[in-house]
Amino acid sequence: MTLPYKPGSLVKITSAFGYRTDPVSGQESSFHGGIDLVGVDSKNLYSPVSGVVLVSQMVTDKSNLTWQWGNYVCIGGDDGNLYYLCHMASRAVDANERVEEGDIIGIEGSTGYSTGSHCHFEVRDKNNKQLNPAELLGIPNVAGEVITVNAKVITDNTETSDSIPAEWSREAVKWATKNGILQGNEKGDLMLRSTATREQIVTMLHRLYTQIKKEY
Repeated sequence: MTLPYKPGSLVKITSAFGYRTDPVSGQESSFHGGIDLVGVDSKNLYSPVSGVVLVSQMVTDKSNLTWQWGNYVCIGGDDGNLYYLCHMASRAVDANERVEEGDIIGIEGSTGYSTGSHCHFEVRDKNNKQLNPAELLGIPNVAGEVITVNAKVITDNTETSDSIPAEWSREAVKWATKNGILQGNEKGDLMLRSTATREQIVTMLHRLYTQIKKEY
């Protein structure tokens, strides 16, 4: 599973999964069943998984609850989950069409219940339960975060050259972990991610500065 944007491009999370204040109605504690994404470099949308397009349609009839999604595509993933990409400006696939992960499926837009161009990305399991896409992708579930789209998201605990500290950095990583500057283990949590924000980096540097002051 990947983010539905071109690998290497920047994507901004404009609304996280979970309870929020509805951006249109202003209603507080409104549940948001997906994450809202805005392509910074490109508005092209790509299939996050391999599977079959179950729905590809524009809904305008407000008696149909899916009108809020506007122009949307639903993909039945080979993993059994359902993947919704909503508010699209245009669609490039039809129902019953087979798609592979990374195939272009449309263009980000602002159709349906929307305040601006974005992709509402929603994942549901076979029981129609809404799942947190950010958790599945291993990205922050935080509005305002800017993510660099990776070619592939690692979802298991297999060690790779990208999931453990480089040999030359291990002494520094161990020191930073021991002193509470970094947290996690050497099988993923400590790796330098392209998703790191300026705030996270500045926070780490501030912790480092504070620790040095304490020691000296």
